[in-house]
Amino acid sequence: MDTTHKIDRGMRRQLQTWRETVESQQRRMGWKIGFAMPADQQRLKLPSAMIGYLSSAHRLSSGGTYAPSPTSKLLVEPEVAIQMGRDVPAHTNTNEARSAIAAYAVALEIVDTTRSVNDDIEAILAGNLFHDRVVIAQELVAPKAYARDKLDLSLSINGVEVRTLGQERVPEDFAPVIQTVANILASYGEELKQGDWIITGAAAKPVPIQAGDHIALEMWALGKLSLNLNSK
Repeated sequence: MDTTHKIDRGMRRQLQTWRETVESQQRRMGWKIGFAMPADQQRLKLPSAMIGYLSSAHRLSSGGTYAPSPTSKLLVEPEVAIQMGRDVPAHTNTNEARSAIAAYAVALEIVDTTRSVNDDIEAILAGNLFHDRVVIAQELVAPKAYARDKLDLSLSINGVEVRTLGQERVPEDFAPVIQTVANILASYGEELKQGDWIITGAAAKPVPIQAGDHIALEMWALGKLSLNLNSK
């Protein structure tokens, strides 16, 4: 089976799960970008970045505590989150996509690498791109206050800085990200909606985390987040 068919099968499985467990339970929150880096797309023979879904049931609060499964193999990713101010249909042009951004926020995503293995893109997509939990700050930044050239970050684990901003990981313009999400969703009969969040991909290389860790993220121009991991 070629990559195109595997992507299609994986997305159909993913969105069926989303409809059954998120949309039907009114837990819609938004979407995530995966494989945003060109090197990853080339390695897996992908036509573009891929998407997964977010659920309000898996949203954590900054300063809170999360007790993951002891069998999880977790990574944390600092991300820029964007929220849609209106519905975005397929084939929206760049200016319209850019103007659809209502707010920016700092975010942390926790991914679990035990969920799919061996670069099987169908399994990865069906498993929602390794997504486990997300933290998005309550403090929102208006589009006119966001400046890419002023963006920076410091990610610390247990008081030790482990990552700073990967400049190549954050796009100059988020319009293509929005277009990718809108176009993929439309191809499966769904739509990027007003109020949806998009977490736009790791802004620094992901970091392994484990129970007992305290995670702190400061992203200049956007704000701060923290999270504690406890054992179950």
